[in-house]
Amino acid sequence: IFPSMSDVFQKPMIHTLTQIKQFKVRNNKQANALLCGISNFFFEKTLDIAEKSALKHPLYKKRVRLAQLMDRSDPIVHRSICSGECCLIPGEILHHAENGVKSFVILQPFGCLPNHVSGRGIVKRLKEIEPSIQILPLDYDPDTSFANIENRLQMLIMNSRSMAGDDVYTERITG
Repeated sequence: IFPSMSDVFQKPMIHTLTQIKQFKVRNNKQANALLCGISNFFFEKTLDIAEKSALKHPLYKKRVRLAQLMDRSDPIVHRSICSGECCLIPGEILHHAENGVKSFVILQPFGCLPNHVSGRGIVKRLKEIEPSIQILPLDYDPDTSFANIENRLQMLIMNSRSMAGDDVYTERITG
């Protein structure tokens, strides 16, 4: 399950509106706040139209909206924080964990300091909230050994299967 790119584009609009509404941030660009509010309104309407069309397909599953993800992630990383994927990572993980997904890979480029802070920094708190999940923060760049990546992913799969009670698979791999 991949996060929606629309959330990445919508996040700055909600970030600006949150700063103004919740923290009374005032700057000399009130036109920017108005533009963010109007843009967010039309963004939501466009998503409504797209989702209405997508719901006609039998395999389509209704997606969670960014505001709902932010509501879930606010206790961990507040929606006003603009660092890396900030509230998107914990919001998506908590949402999907509630719907049965128990293993997650946070794939990030190796030099992305904001994602290291907001991606790796939230893992402990997420596991406190949802103890049954596994999270693998995985740095990826051209110099990363393919064997290292593959081994870490295999360990995640083996742990997932053993947590789910698939001992036959685990014995086959380890023995």
